[in-house]
Amino acid sequence: MEGGEMTVNILKDHYPINFNKLKLLREGGSTSYAAFAGSDKFFLRVIPPAFFDTAMNGADIQVFLHGKDFPVPAVIFTKKNLPYMKTTDSLLILYEFIEGENSEPDKDAEAIGALAGRLHQVMKEYSGELVKRDKQFYIGRYIDILRKLKYPRTNEYIMYGDYLWEKIKNLPRGYCHGDMYDGNIRKTPGGKLYIHDFDTSCEGFPMYDAALICDKTKHFDFEECNYDKSNKILERFIPEYKKYNELSQEEINAFHSLIAIQHYSTQATVMELAGLDCIDSTDMDNQLDWLYKWQKQCERSTEVK
Repeated sequence: MEGGEMTVNILKDHYPINFNKLKLLREGGSTSYAAFAGSDKFFLRVIPPAFFDTAMNGADIQVFLHGKDFPVPAVIFTKKNLPYMKTTDSLLILYEFIEGENSEPDKDAEAIGALAGRLHQVMKEYSGELVKRDKQFYIGRYIDILRKLKYPRTNEYIMYGDYLWEKIKNLPRGYCHGDMYDGNIRKTPGGKLYIHDFDTSCEGFPMYDAALICDKTKHFDFEECNYDKSNKILERFIPEYKKYNELSQEEINAFHSLIAIQHYSTQATVMELAGLDCIDSTDMDNQLDWLYKWQKQCERSTEVK
């Protein structure tokens, strides 16, 4: 591919490595490649201008964490000793390639809990700027999209969102990875866990990370059994997390509300990236139905206790 050859030449010009080929891995908000220099393999992200700021911030955090001996892929520096390389229409970030598979929270809950606890503790030393996330990010973005689309049940989403925010607005704030799902925690063949993709890092709710990785529900399909599955993973996650970082009972109690809130934030992000027509009104109705069922199950479980 001509574009691939051009990117290889850019890498050769700006990195102290003699690259010879690329292999496309995936396309989305950014494009990812395996970059080869003989038998050596690296991970390359090519990022469009809309995501420059978040990607550069994520790379800076990754460099900081690697310097603290925290398990993240190393960022490869350019000839000018920079952690990324910018052209007029793209940002290139090159990383060490970590062989492995997605983590499995149902198998690795304890190890993931310890990893998340360490991450939140180490990031207390980070002196760089973090964007502050508030109700607009977690809930408001999706409401704005629903209003723009003139979705007829927008007010129901607003009322439910207000109800959820009241439950979590006073939680302790601090560093939050923001996208801590199983694909962003990779497990090597030797069993070591590495955290990837720091582009959504923010000052928000640390417990949101715990909610994302321990959540075993399905985004559109409501199954009652997944409530208990999620709880059991969280129960295994918490003791190991608390060996490295504080976690209050108030935060633990917010687990189910944060799972519901991520439906708002995830929907907004997906539609921002893929276009507002990628989810239709039937999907939005189904999502609202899911949220109502989740609320009833949470209330029933609280009454039983």
